Amino acid sequence: MMGAGGGGCAANSSSDVPDVSGTWDMTYDDSLAVRVTIGGAVYDQGLGATGGMVTIDHMGQPIQFNVDCASPAIVCPSEQWPASVEVTQPQPNFPHRMWVTLPGQTCSGTLMDPDPAACGEGTLNPNCEQVCDGDLLQGSRNVFGVINEPGDHFDLLLGAGVATNGLNCALLGVSSANADLSTTGSAATSDWTATTMDNGQVVVAYAGGCLWVADPTMTGDLRAAVLSASLELRTGFTGTKR
Repeated sequence: MMGAGGGGCAANSSSDVPDVSGTWDMTYDDSLAVRVTIGGAVYDQGLGATGGMVTIDHMGQPIQFNVDCASPAIVCPSEQWPASVEVTQPQPNFPHRMWVTLPGQTCSGTLMDPDPAACGEGTLNPNCEQVCDGDLLQGSRNVFGVINEPGDHFDLLLGAGVATNGLNCALLGVSSANADLSTTGSAATSDWTATTMDNGQVVVAYAGGCLWVADPTMTGDLRAAVLSASLELRTGFTGTKR
């Protein structure tokens, strides 16, 4: 609970906080910012809201990543934080804690230890995490977040889901959402209510190997570098409480 962005320190606070519970309608930017990180090199590129092909030049060689939001294996930001969301504050003693029902990845099979020969450095599973022996399916889950002490911002950790099996793509643990809160009323009059979410950002991240378009001419060292890359997808949003 203490890890939800900058607001994590407020998770155990019992101070007054605006009421954020209810149904929120979301509006998204019509663009997707993509950041590719390979070792110490960072490449930024913009795409339309539905994704597309990202081409970078790394070590003198063009590399392509297919960011296809229509693919069931890829959850783009506007899918991770959908067109409307339900927010609850179920713990009266800890009002800064909030829960949001969001889409999430689930394993249709069994989580199992990977083949040692198929994981480790230079693979899609460098840390030899458990893998899903089956498809990654889209479901729903409750995501924990924290409203900061002043009550004007929140952070959520969207979570990592399950590990990739080399075919499916699992979200990395840096996936997050945050926004500023505009409110009406005040704690003094017991009518403090959040009305809009402003300057929102949803970030999802994947291992580079998930989206790598294979190139048979790529050298072993460069291939390993690409497999260990990360891709961060970011989009902005605003929200209005119904």
